[in-house]
Amino acid sequence: WVYMAPKEGRPGIIQKTGGGGGFITYMAMIPQKNIGAFVVVTRSPLTRFKNMSDGINDLVTELSGNKPLVIPAS
Repeated sequence: WVYMAPKEGRPGIIQKTGGGGGFITYMAMIPQKNIGAFVVVTRSPLTRFKNMSDGINDLVTELSGNKPLVIPAS
């Protein structure tokens, strides 16, 4: 379990990664808002799952009523 401190308009998020047997998991929650999301994805040896974890963090942030900071791709 990892606590990600509030940053750039995003509330503090508790997150956990895991997996095994050909899959990877990611969970993020904001307990004080009663919000959480859990995702299971097929694992790929050449893929990083940063887009998935960032997307879940954005989702729980938006559900909490706080808008994440969106930086346009360059």
